[in-house]
Amino acid sequence: MGTKQDNIDLILKERPYVAQVIQTQLLNDIAGILYEQLAVTKDAIPDLMRKYEFNVDDEVIELSADKLPSLPWISMTVFNDGGDPVHIYVNDYGTESLYYMSQAPTDPPLGAGDTLQVEMRASKIKKVFLVCDQGKTASVRIFATMKEYRSQQREDVKI
Repeated sequence: MGTKQDNIDLILKERPYVAQVIQTQLLNDIAGILYEQLAVTKDAIPDLMRKYEFNVDDEVIELSADKLPSLPWISMTVFNDGGDPVHIYVNDYGTESLYYMSQAPTDPPLGAGDTLQVEMRASKIKKVFLVCDQGKTASVRIFATMKEYRSQQREDVKI
């Protein structure tokens, strides 16, 4: 009977996919824990962070205050959950809008499985545009941070 390392080496030699299965399960467990923590954070701080999901195709999706009352946002994290790459523009629809707002390039677009963090440090994200290339589709999640919670005041309290 060999050592523990010898036994592991034997298993990996006969079934090399075992290590990948274990790593995948660990990543799934970690993702579940992080998702639960996000839910706790969201419940503890109302109206500070919101999650949105969009199915994006070659028609431009414009997110603005008339469609999403939570805008303007301080920051947002965009996840491309799959499908095809997504072009993301902030505040203006055009080739240079995101360069000026966050120094994040729009070309190449946000690929499947990639994430983009846009941080403005104030409520400056007023519009977001999402679009795929012709005939392409993607599923996108956005976690947005609204105005600072401590800045909200009750109207009946005068300072």
